[in-house]
Amino acid sequence: MSDIVWKSFKVDLTNGDWEPANYNVKWEDGREYGRWRRVLRKDSHGLTVISRYTAPPGKAWKIIGKASELGEEVYIMEGAYYNNAGRIVAGPGTFMFNAPDAIHGGISCGLTLYIHCCSGEPDEIVSIDLIDFEPKERVASVDV
Repeated sequence: MSDIVWKSFKVDLTNGDWEPANYNVKWEDGREYGRWRRVLRKDSHGLTVISRYTAPPGKAWKIIGKASELGEEVYIMEGAYYNNAGRIVAGPGTFMFNAPDAIHGGISCGLTLYIHCCSGEPDEIVSIDLIDFEPKERVASVDV
């Protein structure tokens, strides 16, 4: 790593656009639902993004991925991952490390994640499904 040139930088609200996913859907209410991603950093030694997911009322995204060759770090900023029974398995403030090639994912209605892909490449999407879903639990508001 001694031959890598590191440069400091910052990204604020005016830098970068939110990129929609190719699986986003336009719903009967006229709104678009799916994933938007904002790249914070991309180079050979890391890809860092914030991803936001939204689903139409009564629906959720069930997304399964496979972590890249060096794994990925994920921090839930807002929302939650749910299991099939509608129970929260990970909520705001949860940090996860998905080991290299680990199959991971969950169900989300509304979720904002900070993701760092350690290899510089995003994980491989195994499956994406928009399913009928009603959570049995809701995320409690957190005062910081």
